[in-house]
Amino acid sequence: MNQKSTRKCLAVVTPALAPQERVELVEAVQIGTVSAKRRLATAALVGAATGGTVLVAVQPRAYFMVLTDRRLYLVHNLNGTVGNSIVSATPRDKISAGPLRKHLLTLSMEVQFTGAATPSRFSWGRAQGRMAQAIADALTN
Repeated sequence: MNQKSTRKCLAVVTPALAPQERVELVEAVQIGTVSAKRRLATAALVGAATGGTVLVAVQPRAYFMVLTDRRLYLVHNLNGTVGNSIVSATPRDKISAGPLRKHLLTLSMEVQFTGAATPSRFSWGRAQGRMAQAIADALTN
């Protein structure tokens, strides 16, 4: 992540930080899944509507993640720019994360939030491997 986005994320999260809470990591993450059926249908629809001149890739929802020594904050990601609000703030003791998995084009990990029925899938592109590993290390330790 670039310095400008990092500063904006910190500006959004700082008012919510508890005294002595320290930021450990600020990164981008995609949360959720998109089925192969939906990806194919969207690509076919857009391809047919534009005569094959436009390609579309459907991806999970993107967020900026701020990880502190006490909580995990998710901040809105508005087309690559930092939003003005915190989507969620979850205590770290209410989070458990599985191992980082490598797929053909992506990296992912299952993150379970206490009280949620199903785990959330955090994912990154292969080019974001270093970022994904840093987040996986932070959440599994």
